[in-house]
Order: sequence, then structure tokens, then C-alpha cells
Amino acid sequence: MTRLARRAGLAVALAGALAASAQAAGAGPATRVSVKPGSGGPRTRFALTFRVPVAIGTYGSFVRRDTASVKGPRGTRCVSSATATLRRARKGAKAKLTVGPGPVSRGGWCAGLWHGTVVQSEVVRCAPSPTRACPYLVVAPQTLARFRFRVKAAPAAPPPTPPGGDVPTFAGLISATTCPSPTPAPRVLPRPNSYTLTWKAATDPVTPSAQIVYDIFVATTSGAENYAQPSYTTAAGATSFVTPATARNTALFFVVRARNAAGHEDRNTVEREGVTQCPIGQT
Repeated sequence: MTRLARRAGLAVALAGALAASAQAAGAGPATRVSVKPGSGGPRTRFALTFRVPVAIGTYGSFVRRDTASVKGPRGTRCVSSATATLRRARKGAKAKLTVGPGPVSRGGWCAGLWHGTVVQSEVVRCAPSPTRACPYLVVAPQTLARFRFRVKAAPAAPPPTPPGGDVPTFAGLISATTCPSPTPAPRVLPRPNSYTLTWKAATDPVTPSAQIVYDIFVATTSGAENYAQPSYTTAAGATSFVTPATARNTALFFVVRARNAAGHEDRNTVEREGVTQCPIGQT
């Protein structure tokens, strides 16, 4: 093949590349990317699926690739970016890329909202020689699509079980009742209410029941108790407790946990909503 023929062939290839690049630019970021799952944890691998708007691969000295890049919040001991590259696919094909957080030693994804792009890049591979000059061609990368997903923080590890099973056995709260005192005026501020909580005594392999105390957790929304900080703590051996009277017009929810002399507490989540219950004839 003559030098002129080689140059002509290269020119045709470059013209095709430029035409394909223009087509990719026309596709723009309107290309839709499906991300599954839409949210996950620190070790989740996210599958990206999209239709290839322009064929990618190696065509003689011309190379076209699609690369997915994701970036998320920065943090310590977690991954804040990743990439995956699709090297070959025909036009219109359903392509799939998977991005993962890498080895376990990297700590997994940083928690938060992640943003990603699919970018198409094009290069010309050419080895110059004394008899062949390489063309100078710059093709700007084209952003084909944008997407996002969310990474949730890993749940906190449960507290270690005390050695020897030294944890109270406790069935939890039985009832939480209140009986507001009568108010003569028809329109007044919320009346002060106290709640009476009752339960059966807990047992423990080491601590006698008479020495077990009970932590009481109160919340205004079901399931929102803060188990790191009890609202009240009873005297040892108690099987009931009357909360201080407070003026409120919202519902209250209660959980009671038993704690032995070593400070080990059971983990029950038996919740009771405070209800009005008065003796017959008293309102």
C-alpha cells in the first residue's frame, strides 16, 4: 500500500470518528442510566444500565470508550470515588457497568448522596515512523448521562453480650396509665398528668431481684426512645413507678429495661403507649 493510500485510509477513519463524536454530542446527557439498587450500604455494588448511543471499541487506530465515574462525600476510612469502563459495545446495545467500593480494606463507600456521569472518550493510536507521520487530533470527551444513588451508613454494632450471660431476664413493661384530675374550667391549659407504669420483677443469674433497678425511657413518637440516656431510674426492687406530673397534650410512649448490680441491662423493646384509665366514676 502506498503512503498516499495509507493517508487516505486514515483520513476516512478520522472522518468517521469525528462524525460519531458529533452524534455522541447530540445524544448528550439525555441518555438514561438505570441504577440498581437506588440506595445501599457501604459494601453495595451498584449496577448501571444504559443504551449505547454510539458504538464503542477499537476500529483500526481509533479507540472509543465509555467510562462511568462516581463521586460522593469525603470521609475517613471510606471510599469517596470510583470508576468503571466499558470498552466495547455496538450502537443501541444495552450496556451494563458495575461500580463497587473495592477491597474490604478500603472501608466501603462513604455515606451520603453520590453523583455520577457516563463520559465517552476517543483517542487515535498511532506509532510514528520515519515514513509515517501521526495526525494531531483532539476529540473532547462527551458526557452521555448523569445519575445518582445514595449510600446509607452501616448500622451500629450491637453492644457486646456480657460474659457468662450476666443479663437480667425481663418481660418488659405491662402497662402505662394515667387518670387526669378533674378541671372545673371548660377552657384551660393542659392538665398536669402523671403516668403509673407497672411490670413484673426481673430475674438475674447473679443479682437478686430485690437489687435490680429499672431504667425508664420516654418518647413522644413510637420507637424514638433514646436508650443511651434513661428518662428515669427506679429504686432497687421496684415493680412500678409513677412519673412526675407534667402538663402536656401529646401522646407518650414508654419502654422499661432491667439493670443488674454489675450495670448490665436487658435489651427488650416492649413499648406501651400511655393511656387514660380511671376508676369507675372518676374522670
